[in-house]
Amino acid sequence: MGVIVTVLFLIAVFFCLYTYLLFPLLLHWRARRRSDVSGGPTLAGGTATHDRAISVSIVVAAHNEAHNLPGKIASLDALDYPTELLECLFVSDGSSDKTVQLLTEACADRPRWQLHHYETAAGKPTALNLGVAQASGDIIVFMDARQSVAPAAVRALVARLADPGIGAVSGELVLHDDLGEEASNVGLYWRYEKWIRDNESRLFSTTGATGALYAIRRSDYSPLPADTLLDDFDTPVSLLGKGKRTVLEPGAQIFDQAEADSAQEFRRKVRTLAGNFQSFARYPWLFDPRRNPVWWQFLSHKVCRLLVPYAMIVALLASLLGDTAFLRFMLICQLGFYGLGLLGFLGMRNKITNVIKIFLQLNAAAVVGAWQSLLGRRAVRWKTS
Repeated sequence: MGVIVTVLFLIAVFFCLYTYLLFPLLLHWRARRRSDVSGGPTLAGGTATHDRAISVSIVVAAHNEAHNLPGKIASLDALDYPTELLECLFVSDGSSDKTVQLLTEACADRPRWQLHHYETAAGKPTALNLGVAQASGDIIVFMDARQSVAPAAVRALVARLADPGIGAVSGELVLHDDLGEEASNVGLYWRYEKWIRDNESRLFSTTGATGALYAIRRSDYSPLPADTLLDDFDTPVSLLGKGKRTVLEPGAQIFDQAEADSAQEFRRKVRTLAGNFQSFARYPWLFDPRRNPVWWQFLSHKVCRLLVPYAMIVALLASLLGDTAFLRFMLICQLGFYGLGLLGFLGMRNKITNVIKIFLQLNAAAVVGAWQSLLGRRAVRWKTS
């Protein structure tokens, strides 16, 4: 019995270490090795000549974004792309603040800008479908209304889509984390996540895009079901099913402020992780290594993370049930780990408690997200910004 409990403990701990440490390191090694052999992927960001002939439609779905729109409009005006080839389509999904007024005024002064508004909010997927249906550009660039975009972003996205093997190009979300401890924690986690996505992109393809900024060919767009929770996952995955890659383009930057409200950030994580379950059900071929070219990355990055909290429970129970000195020591280590996390939640500020707090928040959100998915509590909601 003692041997079985010890083996269970070791398997559970290894699973956690693999998911958050060993997998990213192996991924980085494989991506660097591929880059060394092939010369690495060609990164855009400079001046591209072919984009002079490619029309672009920017689709922005918005719900009560009046406080963010002035900055967004200014950044769109500053885009470094031929104006005669660039149109902007705004879809107001049941906005009840001054969103419609601001966008009506903006579109009146810009002949290639359009506003579409309907009274009853139906969710972001419905708004995106409407925007794409009205678009005329060869390339669709999806943006959120909240963030400001870098002038070179559209040009960089379009340049990467010159490769016919690339189906979607994700921009790089740059988070400012100067609004306190919680924002700093979110920024730290996002840098870790972005590093993983960059390595996935260099190896072959990511399994999702940055929802705030990504681009696809209009001919590749498939209308989203109205209840879709993660358009920035489902759209790239549908293209992956056709053999097309999704890559990260560092030259296409979009800027946001990291969430400073811990409760709001937790709800965002729950919604994202619940959306993963929805997407898994819609695309079961992702679990088939014969059909999914990024099967290893998908399982390690997306699926294993959802299982880590249960591995943590197994490790703790094994330590409690074990009667060896090793397991008793491991129990003390785990209690110390959770104790440091608790101090992080109580306001102790240092790198160790912050990292543990982020880790525990993420795994708690995975459990809540799974529970909501199991109960069918998956409503399409707009994120409060």
